[in-house]
Amino acid sequence: MEMVRIFGIPAALLIVAVIANRLSRWTRVPDIIVLLVIGVLIGPLTHWANPRHLQDMTQILGMLALILILFEGGLELRLKECIRYSPGGVLLAFVSFGFTVVLVGLVGRYALHLSWLDGAILGSVVGSTSAAVVLPAISQIDAPDAVKITLTLESSLGEIVAVLTVGTLVTLNAGGKVVEGLVSAFGHHVLIDVGLGIAVGVIWSKIWPLVASQPFSNALNLGTVLGLYAVGRMAGGSGLLAELVFGLTLANMPRSSDAARKGEQMLAFHSELTFLVRSFFFVLLGMMAQTVPRTYVLPIIGILASLILARWLAVHATSWSVRDITKADIDSLVLMFPRGLITAVLALQVLDARGQQFFYLPAMAFTVVMFTNLFVVVAAVYTKKKSPSAVPAQVAGPPLESAIVTDSESIS
Repeated sequence: MEMVRIFGIPAALLIVAVIANRLSRWTRVPDIIVLLVIGVLIGPLTHWANPRHLQDMTQILGMLALILILFEGGLELRLKECIRYSPGGVLLAFVSFGFTVVLVGLVGRYALHLSWLDGAILGSVVGSTSAAVVLPAISQIDAPDAVKITLTLESSLGEIVAVLTVGTLVTLNAGGKVVEGLVSAFGHHVLIDVGLGIAVGVIWSKIWPLVASQPFSNALNLGTVLGLYAVGRMAGGSGLLAELVFGLTLANMPRSSDAARKGEQMLAFHSELTFLVRSFFFVLLGMMAQTVPRTYVLPIIGILASLILARWLAVHATSWSVRDITKADIDSLVLMFPRGLITAVLALQVLDARGQQFFYLPAMAFTVVMFTNLFVVVAAVYTKKKSPSAVPAQVAGPPLESAIVTDSESIS
């Protein structure tokens, strides 16, 4: 019976995940919501699995999913369009994160009676949108390139900012030099990750066409992707931005038509693998859902309200920097602020570092993830209704999903 459960549950999960993914364009409900609900049913509701035994697995699987998603996201970006929309994406990432830290920090200070430093830590944990949610979600909604690329850049950069901020804050005393530490760490990470991503991308773009036709070439490429993350961490970077830059470099190197076909094979393989890993991660995340005492209900409501207000303020404060967008696109940007992998991982990290004063943080993080992902459903429905007027006349070119084209402009 144990073997039946071990193999039967994953089999059922994969079948349901594929069905949910296929139906997402019709129902407008991202498959992520379905996976989280399945996890809740398996874990907290029916107790078919003990979530305490899965905490380490969830962190590892989640990081693997994020690595693959960022690499795949880089492969689907065109350099020209990325440069065009990068000011808006970068500015939105920092402004949105900053507003969230301030507003959630105030809630933590006055509703949870935290110190200013601990309030800033709380805000940093929930401060970033999730690339693991945004990148798959934007492929399932009707939105112009301006929205999709801006969200891709914002979520990818925002997660790195969140990791650096939390990592710096948990090591500081109340009188620590926060700003100096963050600026130094962020600059160091960006320099290392961008340099590694470009260097490995250029080298691998020369090697890949030579080995792509050989057996197990996709396995070799996967080893390169994982190795880049490991080297980036060893060199003192985050490794995450390096994956995005690696994919972006590969997708925009000169190539032949034969290399284009091989690039499409690479992308297909990574899409399948990413879907597999991502599906299991969000189910595991749902299985780890917890409840908190009633005394924390109002603070959580305050945090959720702060997230909505921070997003609205950030988008409207930075909309001038995003090119080729309409009012409908601005509304879409406001709605797309899902939290996911990094929020869950950072919540566990803070709990380990700061002790039981943050015992409620994993449950709070799960609530934030579920709540913010519901807005993705709203965004999907909204963009579907507004899609005829959402694409401005001056925007031209293929959609984001076909960023890896079959001419000689780029290489995968």
